[in-house]
Amino acid sequence: DAIIAGGGMVGGLGERYTRVAAAHAVHNGLTVLPQTEKFLHGTKVAYGILVQSALLGQDDVLAQLIAAYRRFHLPARLSELDVDIHNTAEIDRVIAHTLRPVESIHYLPVTLTPDTLRAAFEKVEFFRI
Repeated sequence: DAIIAGGGMVGGLGERYTRVAAAHAVHNGLTVLPQTEKFLHGTKVAYGILVQSALLGQDDVLAQLIAAYRRFHLPARLSELDVDIHNTAEIDRVIAHTLRPVESIHYLPVTLTPDTLRAAFEKVEFFRI
């Protein structure tokens, strides 16, 4: 139920091309880490929606989603996907894969660099509602 509910929220998060732009790219980035293999596709995409909200500066959306994710037991922190935000080598690998030129994250109307994406991950990780 939680995966379906999380997936259903995706539709309202952007215009035609940006609705899931970062969410799926973040999923793809997370797949480079073997410890994330045990998590379902939708679970990682749900986390990616949080990162996308952070990238777009949508703090109100981020707060609402984190509250909903807690109710549905979806990951609202990288640690809930067995990823340590302080493990720079792993985060660098995720960021590099997420920012590959073929990824849909580049449809977002923001300037993307490894630093901006790292800041979005950190914002999600330390966001308090």
